[in-house]
Amino acid sequence: MNTLPINEALQKLQGNRINYSRAGGGAGSILLIETEGNNSIWIWCYWEILHFGSIIATADDETTANIGKVAIAAKQLEGRIINRIELNTHTYDLHLYIDSEYELIVNNEAQPDDEHYPLNNWELIVSEVKKRYFVTCDLTVIQENT
Repeated sequence: MNTLPINEALQKLQGNRINYSRAGGGAGSILLIETEGNNSIWIWCYWEILHFGSIIATADDETTANIGKVAIAAKQLEGRIINRIELNTHTYDLHLYIDSEYELIVNNEAQPDDEHYPLNNWELIVSEVKKRYFVTCDLTVIQENT
Protein backbone atom coordinates (compact mmCIF):
# COMPACT_ATOMS: atom_id res chain seq x y z
CA MET A 1 0.00 0.00 0.00
CA ASN A 2 1.25 3.48 -0.85
CA THR A 3 1.50 5.29 2.49
CA LEU A 4 1.17 8.97 3.28
CA PRO A 5 1.81 10.12 6.86
CA ILE A 6 -1.29 11.46 8.58
CA ASN A 7 0.32 14.85 9.23
CA GLU A 8 0.88 15.28 5.47
CA ALA A 9 -2.66 14.12 4.68
CA LEU A 10 -4.10 16.62 7.18
CA GLN A 11 -2.35 19.47 5.35
CA LYS A 12 -4.56 18.70 2.33
CA LEU A 13 -7.43 20.19 4.37
CA GLN A 14 -5.64 23.49 4.93
CA GLY A 15 -7.43 26.22 2.98
CA ASN A 16 -10.59 24.09 2.64
CA ARG A 17 -14.02 25.52 3.40
CA ILE A 18 -16.10 23.60 5.94
CA ASN A 19 -19.29 22.66 4.11
CA TYR A 20 -20.94 20.68 6.90
CA SER A 21 -20.41 20.48 10.66
CA ARG A 22 -22.76 18.60 12.97
CA ALA A 23 -22.93 17.13 16.45
CA GLY A 24 -25.71 16.52 18.93
CA GLY A 25 -29.05 14.82 18.69
CA GLY A 26 -28.96 11.06 18.24
CA ALA A 27 -25.22 11.21 17.57
CA GLY A 28 -24.54 12.67 21.01
CA SER A 29 -21.20 14.45 21.09
CA ILE A 30 -19.82 12.76 17.94
CA LEU A 31 -18.63 15.59 15.73
CA LEU A 32 -18.55 15.34 11.93
CA ILE A 33 -16.83 17.95 9.79
CA GLU A 34 -16.95 17.77 6.00
CA THR A 35 -14.92 20.09 3.80
CA GLU A 36 -14.88 20.91 0.12
CA GLY A 37 -13.31 18.13 -1.89
CA ASN A 38 -15.27 15.49 0.06
CA ASN A 39 -12.81 15.38 2.95
CA SER A 40 -14.06 14.66 6.44
CA ILE A 41 -13.11 14.29 10.07
CA TRP A 42 -15.18 12.16 12.46
CA ILE A 43 -14.47 12.77 16.14
CA TRP A 44 -15.55 10.35 18.87
CA CYS A 45 -13.20 11.49 21.64
CA TYR A 46 -13.13 14.69 23.70
CA TRP A 47 -13.14 17.94 21.71
CA GLU A 48 -13.57 21.67 22.30
CA ILE A 49 -14.68 24.50 20.02
CA LEU A 50 -13.31 27.92 20.87
CA HIS A 51 -14.44 31.34 19.63
CA PHE A 52 -11.89 34.12 20.07
CA GLY A 53 -10.06 31.90 22.59
CA SER A 54 -13.08 31.12 24.79
CA ILE A 55 -14.63 27.66 24.91
CA ILE A 56 -18.16 27.73 23.46
CA ALA A 57 -18.76 23.96 23.52
CA THR A 58 -17.12 20.68 24.45
CA ALA A 59 -17.92 17.03 23.88
CA ASP A 60 -19.26 16.99 27.46
CA ASP A 61 -21.88 19.70 26.89
CA GLU A 62 -25.62 19.38 26.28
CA THR A 63 -26.38 17.50 23.03
CA THR A 64 -30.04 18.23 22.21
CA ALA A 65 -30.47 18.24 18.43
CA ASN A 66 -30.41 21.69 16.77
CA ILE A 67 -30.74 23.70 20.00
CA GLY A 68 -28.14 22.12 22.32
CA LYS A 69 -24.82 23.80 23.01
CA VAL A 70 -22.93 21.12 21.03
CA ALA A 71 -25.19 21.43 17.96
CA ILE A 72 -25.10 25.23 17.91
CA ALA A 73 -21.30 25.42 18.23
CA ALA A 74 -20.70 22.79 15.54
CA LYS A 75 -22.98 24.59 13.08
CA GLN A 76 -21.00 27.84 13.55
CA LEU A 77 -18.02 26.26 11.77
CA GLU A 78 -19.89 25.91 8.48
CA GLY A 79 -18.75 28.17 5.65
CA ARG A 80 -15.46 28.92 7.38
CA ILE A 81 -11.94 28.17 6.14
CA ILE A 82 -9.41 25.91 7.87
CA ASN A 83 -6.37 28.19 8.03
CA ARG A 84 -3.90 26.06 9.93
CA ILE A 85 -3.64 22.50 11.22
CA GLU A 86 -1.40 21.21 13.99
CA LEU A 87 -0.97 17.56 14.92
CA ASN A 88 1.01 16.28 17.90
CA THR A 89 2.60 13.19 16.36
CA HIS A 90 3.15 11.56 19.78
CA THR A 91 -0.38 11.87 21.20
CA TYR A 92 -2.29 12.58 17.95
CA ASP A 93 -4.02 15.57 19.53
CA LEU A 94 -5.36 17.72 16.70
CA HIS A 95 -5.78 21.49 16.54
CA LEU A 96 -7.61 23.23 13.69
CA TYR A 97 -7.52 27.01 13.36
CA ILE A 98 -10.64 28.10 11.51
CA ASP A 99 -10.83 31.59 10.03
CA SER A 100 -9.39 34.00 12.57
CA GLU A 101 -12.16 33.39 15.08
CA TYR A 102 -12.54 29.66 15.79
CA GLU A 103 -10.44 26.73 16.93
CA LEU A 104 -11.26 23.05 17.17
CA ILE A 105 -9.13 21.13 19.64
CA VAL A 106 -9.28 17.33 19.64
CA ASN A 107 -7.74 15.52 22.62
CA ASN A 108 -6.92 11.99 21.54
CA GLU A 109 -7.65 9.96 24.64
CA ALA A 110 -5.59 6.88 25.46
CA GLN A 111 -8.03 4.29 26.79
CA PRO A 112 -7.60 0.95 28.51
CA ASP A 113 -8.20 -2.24 26.55
CA ASP A 114 -11.91 -2.43 27.34
CA GLU A 115 -14.89 -3.27 25.13
CA HIS A 116 -16.78 -0.22 26.49
CA TYR A 117 -14.39 2.18 24.76
CA PRO A 118 -14.47 2.71 21.01
CA LEU A 119 -11.43 1.58 19.06
CA ASN A 120 -11.18 4.85 17.15
CA ASN A 121 -10.93 8.28 18.73
CA TRP A 122 -11.06 10.15 15.44
CA GLU A 123 -10.98 9.45 11.73
CA LEU A 124 -9.72 11.44 8.76
CA ILE A 125 -10.83 10.85 5.16
CA VAL A 126 -8.88 12.68 2.44
CA SER A 127 -10.47 12.09 -0.95
CA GLU A 128 -7.65 13.66 -2.97
CA VAL A 129 -5.20 10.96 -1.90
CA LYS A 130 -7.85 8.23 -1.48
CA LYS A 131 -6.84 7.55 2.13
CA ARG A 132 -8.65 6.98 5.41
CA TYR A 133 -6.87 7.27 8.75
CA PHE A 134 -8.17 5.87 12.03
CA VAL A 135 -6.54 7.34 15.14
CA THR A 136 -7.05 4.77 17.84
CA CYS A 137 -7.37 4.80 21.61
CA ASP A 138 -3.99 3.08 21.90
CA LEU A 139 -2.39 6.10 20.16
CA THR A 140 -1.70 4.46 16.82
CA VAL A 141 -2.80 5.33 13.30
CA ILE A 142 -4.33 2.79 10.93
CA GLN A 143 -4.22 3.84 7.28
CA GLU A 144 -6.47 2.39 4.58
CA ASN A 145 -7.11 3.08 0.94
CA THR A 146 -10.63 4.35 0.18
